[in-house]
Amino acid sequence: MNEIQELPREKTFGHEFSYATWNAGTRVTLANVPWNSDYRDLVHFDNQAGLDNYLDNLAGPTVTTGNMTYRPMGFPVRLDIPFERANRYNYLRAYNPAQPLTSPGGDTNRTFYYFVSGVNYIAPNTTELILQLDVWQTFIYGGVSFGNCYIEQGHVGFANENNYANFGRDFLTQPEGLDIGGEYTIEQQWTRSIGSARAGMSEFGYSIMMITTVSLDASPGDVAHPNLTTAKGSSLENLPNGAETWFFGGPASLNAFLDAMSDKPWVTQGIISLTAIPHWSLYDLGTGLIPVEIAGVTVYKVPEIKRLKNELTTLQTGWRDTVELPERYRKLLKFKTYPYMVLEMTSYTGTPLLIKPESWADPDAKVLEIPHLAPPGARIMFTPYRYNAGSVAATTDGSGVVNDGGEFLDMATGITNFPGFSTVNNSYANYMASNVNGIAFQHSSADWSQSRAQQGNEVAASQATAGIATSQAGNRLGVNAANMSNNINNAMAGYKALQSGMNGAVSGLTGNLVGGGMQMVNAGIDYALTTGQNDANLANQNALSTGLNNNQNELAGFNRDTNRQYGDWAAKGDYQQAVAGINAKVQDAKMIQPTTSGQVGGDAFLLSTYKWGYDVKVKMLQPAAMASIGEYWLRYGYKVNRFGRMPESFMVCEKFTYWKLKETYITASNCPETFKQTLRGIFEKGVTVWKNPSDIGNIDIADNAPLAGVTL
Repeated sequence: MNEIQELPREKTFGHEFSYATWNAGTRVTLANVPWNSDYRDLVHFDNQAGLDNYLDNLAGPTVTTGNMTYRPMGFPVRLDIPFERANRYNYLRAYNPAQPLTSPGGDTNRTFYYFVSGVNYIAPNTTELILQLDVWQTFIYGGVSFGNCYIEQGHVGFANENNYANFGRDFLTQPEGLDIGGEYTIEQQWTRSIGSARAGMSEFGYSIMMITTVSLDASPGDVAHPNLTTAKGSSLENLPNGAETWFFGGPASLNAFLDAMSDKPWVTQGIISLTAIPHWSLYDLGTGLIPVEIAGVTVYKVPEIKRLKNELTTLQTGWRDTVELPERYRKLLKFKTYPYMVLEMTSYTGTPLLIKPESWADPDAKVLEIPHLAPPGARIMFTPYRYNAGSVAATTDGSGVVNDGGEFLDMATGITNFPGFSTVNNSYANYMASNVNGIAFQHSSADWSQSRAQQGNEVAASQATAGIATSQAGNRLGVNAANMSNNINNAMAGYKALQSGMNGAVSGLTGNLVGGGMQMVNAGIDYALTTGQNDANLANQNALSTGLNNNQNELAGFNRDTNRQYGDWAAKGDYQQAVAGINAKVQDAKMIQPTTSGQVGGDAFLLSTYKWGYDVKVKMLQPAAMASIGEYWLRYGYKVNRFGRMPESFMVCEKFTYWKLKETYITASNCPETFKQTLRGIFEKGVTVWKNPSDIGNIDIADNAPLAGVTL
C-alpha cells in the first residue's frame, strides 16, 4: 500500500468525519471482496480488526484525500487514481486516523465500508466512484444486538443438537414445500410370517379350525350300527357356541382325519366349517386345548378359551439406526421423517398402512398382532406399536397388550378373509346308515307279505279240500239215504205183497182157493218186479249222483290246486319284487351325488403363493429427488418456524450459516433507523453468513459441519 504521511492533528476538524462527510486526510483503501451489495452472502469476522486485517491483506491501492471535503451520501466520490486501476475493485474502506480529535459526546473513531457500485472516468488521473454504504460491516461490530427472533428457516434446523428429539416430532415435521418426486424406492424390508402353505416360507405353517354340530367324543359306530351324537358346545374368546370347536395341527392331520372318517358320513356331515387359521401355537392357544385321539388322528378340542394372546413382535431393534442415508446427506436427519421417508406395512390384502417414521413412537419396529379366531368373522389385525402415542401409556393384562396408547386399531391392517374348505360325505354310506332300520323293516315286511300270502294259499287249499270232502260225505249220505229209502220201499212192498197174499189166501179159503193162490203168486211177482225196479232206479240214481259229485269234486280239486299254485307263484313274485325294490333303492343310493360339509371360500391366494403375515418396507426418495432436496437443505437448512436467538457470531455451522427470519428484533443499535431496518431486512429476506470470505462460492456445501452446543 502507498505510504501516506499522517497530517498534523491541529489542522483537522474534530468530529466531522462520518459516512456523510469525509474530511481532509481521509484514508481510502480499495479492495475486491467476494460478498456483494445484495446481501445474499455476507461475512462476519470475529471483530472489526479482523475485517480490517482481511482488507489490508488484499493488496489494493490506498489513497488519502486532500483538503477538500467529499460527501458520499448520494454523491459520487472522486479519487486521484487512474480509471483502469480503480475499475478493478468493488469495495472501499474509508477512515480518518485523526478523527475525532476529542470526544465530548463519547464519539469514537469509526471506519466506513462501501460497495463500489460504479466507476466513471473523469480525467487521466481522476476517477469517480459511485458508492453504497455496507451497513453490515460498518455497524455490526460492537453496537448491534439481536433479540429473540422468529426463525423461519436456516441451518440452525439441523445444527440443533435436539433436532431428532422424539424421533423428529419436536423439530423436523415442518413442511418444506419441496418436490419429492412421484415414487419412492424400497431401501430396506423386514418381514414377519404367521403361516404359509409353501415349504420353507414359514416355520409355523398353518392350522385348521373345525366347527361341527356332531360330537366327535362319542363313538360313531359303523354303517350297520351308526351313532350320531349332538355337539355339546364350546367357548372361544368368551363367545359361546352351540357347536364344537376343534383344531388340527396342520393340513396333514386334517387329511388323515377325513380319510379315517370317510366311511362315517353321518359324522362328517355335521361339519359346519373348516377354516385355515394361523398356527394355534402363536397366540397361546395350546394351553387351553385338549388332545383327543379320533380314528388314530390327534385332534385338539376347544372346550373353553377365554382370550387369545396379543403378540408384540419386534421386527428390528433400533430400526432408525439401520437405515443409512447417503454419506453426503448423513447429517440431514429430516430425510428420516415423512414425506422424505415413509414406511409401508402391508399384509398384501389391499389395505397397506403408510407409516410416518417420526410417528412410530418407539425406538424399535414393534408390531402388535391381535388375533380373533372365534366364528364368525375370524381375523388377525396388525398395528404398529404406539403409533402417534404421546403421554398415554399402554395398558396390558395377562393376555398381553390390551391397548398400546396410540392409534391402536384405528391404524391397522390385517388378514380378514381366512380361506374355508369343505369335506366330502359318502352319500351312499350315509343313506345306508340313515336307512339301516328302514331297509331291515322293508325286508321284514317283504318276508311277512310272502309268508302271509303263502299261508292264505294254504288256508284256501285246505278250505277247498274240506269242501270236496264235505261234498263226498254228502254224496255218500245221499246214496246211503237213497239205499235206506229203497230198502224201506222194498220192505213195504214186501209187506204189502205179503198182506195181499194173505188177503188172497183168506179169500181163497173162503172162496176160491185157486184164485187166492194166484193172487198170492201175483203179489209175489209184483213185489219182485217192484223191488227190482226200485233197486235199478236206486242204482241208477246213485250212480248219477256219485258221478256228478265226483265231477264236482274233481273240478273243486283242480281249482284248489291251480289257485294254490297261482297264489304261491304270485306270493313268490311279490316277495321278489319287494326285495328287488329294496335292492333297487340301495343300488340307486350308490349314485347319489356325494354331499359336502363346510364351504369353500375366503382368500387362499396369499397362503398358497406367498405367506400370511406382513412386511414393513422402508421407502426413501429416488436419488434425483433426494439430491435436489439434500442440496437445498445443505445450502439453506430446514424450515424452523419458531422463536430463537441467533448466536453473537451468527454461526451455527463451521463455515457458513443461512438465516431467514420472519420477525427480527434488534434490541440495541448504533446506527440510524434506516440502517437498522436495513439490518432487519437482510435477515428477513434471507442471508448466508460466512466465516471465511475465501469460502464463498468455492467450497463443497456439504463440507459444513454443525457446531457443537447449538440448541433451539
